Amino acid sequence: MERKSKILLIATACVAIALAIVLIVSNSTSSRIKKVEKFTAKVAQEYTSYSASDLEKSQAKFDKIVSKAEKKELTGDQERYVNQLKMECKGYFAHAKAKLILKDFNETLDEAGDDVKDAIENLQNK
Repeated sequence: MERKSKILLIATACVAIALAIVLIVSNSTSSRIKKVEKFTAKVAQEYTSYSASDLEKSQAKFDKIVSKAEKKELTGDQERYVNQLKMECKGYFAHAKAKLILKDFNETLDEAGDDVKDAIENLQNK
């Protein structure tokens, strides 16, 4: 009887350890996806005020977070969701970059003077 109790105890311990491992692995994947989600939300709020340096840092950090998330085995739904977040964030980055380019163009145009402005306006009207 004592032997059966030990075997039952060992079997129960093995099942508990296996469940703990499964929970840790699944929580790790979920937490990494949550980080991608939170970072995307942060970018959505801040991208309109990014400087060139901010944009570069944000892109590098995003790439790092996504890379960590993608190292884990993702289910099909998880992979689609991460890809959706990637595309959303890249859209924000593209918008921020376009805004910076336009700002630089306008500053350059202001520096160029009225003659160049008139010439460009004439070209745009034709």
